Amino acid sequence: MSGVKLIMNNYNHINKILKDCPDLDMDINEVKFKKLSSGKTNQSFLVEGDLKKYVLRLNSKKSLNYNIDRKRELEILNSIRNKSIGPKVVYSDDDYSFLITEFIEGTPLLLDKISNQEAQDLKDLIDKYQKIEINIPRFNYLEHLKKYETFISNNSCINSDLSKKLETFYPHLEDFQNQGWEPVLCHHDLSTFNIIKTNNGLRIIDWEYSAYGHACFDKEYTRLSKSKDNFFNNLFGILDEMWSLINKI
Repeated sequence: MSGVKLIMNNYNHINKILKDCPDLDMDINEVKFKKLSSGKTNQSFLVEGDLKKYVLRLNSKKSLNYNIDRKRELEILNSIRNKSIGPKVVYSDDDYSFLITEFIEGTPLLLDKISNQEAQDLKDLIDKYQKIEINIPRFNYLEHLKKYETFISNNSCINSDLSKKLETFYPHLEDFQNQGWEPVLCHHDLSTFNIIKTNNGLRIIDWEYSAYGHACFDKEYTRLSKSKDNFFNNLFGILDEMWSLINKI
């Protein structure tokens, strides 16, 4: 499909979504939109009217391949609504094919250049959302990796190096999963572009991988804490490698 045709298809599709959305506070005929560069899983667009800005995310048709649970994500987003943590949901369709949220104005937090105050603010924000109780199942990291492995094996191939890593790591991950840790709300993807510095403090976007997971995950991922062993580093490395393989399929 040519670039021009793709742009027109997106334009028509977005216009139809916006016209059918009952909760947008803007004149649809005056709306402008542009594609946002960040985001590797879905296509996201900034939708701008005279006074309001929204983000329209067209959810990837490969969501299940990434083991993304859109219903769970929406439940989590609604649980943090009005708590100065993340974006407010404006609208989600019944099929979870798209999501509209308020746009959070700001700049990404550079984790490799983070100040002591920013690190403390981020830690406080993680502590804040980890105290929110939601009635969702405990996340199974072992099952998550095995789903990735199965999908890759069925649609491509896993190289010998990754296969050896998995064979070595799975027993440690199974032991970790069977431990009696109490689950908390985890974002599971706290990269630089998902942590936004605003005039009102830090905010976190893109909650599609969030779940009720291990309390150390988000702080280890952002290097706010460091465990004595390399378990989390190994987990992150394998997850990133498998995610990259799925993204190429």
